[in-house]
Amino acid sequence: MDKHEKVLDLLSVVAEGVARNTTASGARLAAAIVYKNRIISIGVNQKKSHPFQAKYSVNEDAIFLHAETDTIRTALRYLTEKDFSKTTLYVCRIKHADGPDTPLIWGLAKPCVGCQRAIATFDIKEVVYSEEGAGVYSFL
Repeated sequence: MDKHEKVLDLLSVVAEGVARNTTASGARLAAAIVYKNRIISIGVNQKKSHPFQAKYSVNEDAIFLHAETDTIRTALRYLTEKDFSKTTLYVCRIKHADGPDTPLIWGLAKPCVGCQRAIATFDIKEVVYSEEGAGVYSFL
């Protein structure tokens, strides 16, 4: 298991924990900012609005926090904006393989256009996201 897969595997556990503790439907994603091989922040998608997300949303109705913007927002407490160019953003989605009673597997977690705008604004050079199937990932 390489370093990217290790971080994504940790994020899948976070997303699974969030999924177990909510009745809300929708995608289950977790994201992390890694700086100098240390996880600085972890974010999850939420059913609550936030002005930080609204700033990067694709349209005025897309105001709920995405995992990517949540982790960037949290990392701002610990990093300077200049530090972000030396970070890696990881995003992992989990989903049921084939219906609600089947095991959870990785799903496609490519950041949306709004999140890609936030990634560009903070000059994050490396983005790693999960693909369909455990252990499969791509770079943005």
